[in-house]
Amino acid sequence: MKTMQRSLQLITFLLIVSCSSKQANEIPDELVYGMIVGSDPEMQLARYDKVVDYLSQKLGIKVKYIKGTDYAAIIEAMKTGKVHIATTGSFSYLIASAKADAEPLVCTRYRDGRRNFSGSILFTHPESGLNSMEDVVNRASDLSVAFSDPASTSGYLYPLSYLRSLELEPEDAFKEVLFAGSHTAGIFSTISGKVDVAATYSIALERLERKNRISSDQYKILWRSEEIPPSPVYVRKDLPEPIKTQIRDAFVNMHQEAPDILELIKIMYNKDLVYIPTTDTLYNDLRELVGQELGNLLE
Repeated sequence: MKTMQRSLQLITFLLIVSCSSKQANEIPDELVYGMIVGSDPEMQLARYDKVVDYLSQKLGIKVKYIKGTDYAAIIEAMKTGKVHIATTGSFSYLIASAKADAEPLVCTRYRDGRRNFSGSILFTHPESGLNSMEDVVNRASDLSVAFSDPASTSGYLYPLSYLRSLELEPEDAFKEVLFAGSHTAGIFSTISGKVDVAATYSIALERLERKNRISSDQYKILWRSEEIPPSPVYVRKDLPEPIKTQIRDAFVNMHQEAPDILELIKIMYNKDLVYIPTTDTLYNDLRELVGQELGNLLE
């Protein structure tokens, strides 16, 4: 049933954007920005409205956004030329690079010059009786674990790699393994006690706390990953070079030319961020780390 629902969602998404495709290397009549709406849809949609209006103004081309049902829908739409710009996680970018010939243009860093690298976490609820990853190893066969999405960097790939380093192959080691569909869904499933352990990224928890939707006494962090490269804004590589340059410049200059939009982005992440140019090489270490899973998804 879940597979059928996902297929129907993807078909619907592609039908919505089907009128926007154009031959490769031509300047499109309009650009479509594919985005995932996460834990705070009202604020994110307000941000996206402003972002696409700003890009339309800077590029002189109409830009609209489409809400994807999941990472796979965004990547598939970019592959078929129906989405031109996208923002997803770092691992999702690697999939888009391989499957949809995507090219990263910008990512974020802190205004003071530090790189904006995030991290993955595994966490539980206070009533689980779990206090460490050693407890997880010892009780794995009695535990359920939730990941967010198969194409999520912090919600799947990093914690998967870590669990395997502990000789815990999720499908074999745990009583139940599930994909919650989003970071928010995984968080609420865990703090409510429906799931024993879940993977997400720390900013997702912090954001829900700031909104008073959860409190710090409702979860317990068991593990934190090393830093993960920031999610890029990426495009189809066959877009005309002048358009790609304009898109890159629009984001890089946002802090000067549209500080109100950047302020919305800063509120989302509770960080003082700016956009900087990036290239595919930033993601080489991640590509090497997740090579096996990337290969499986590309088969």
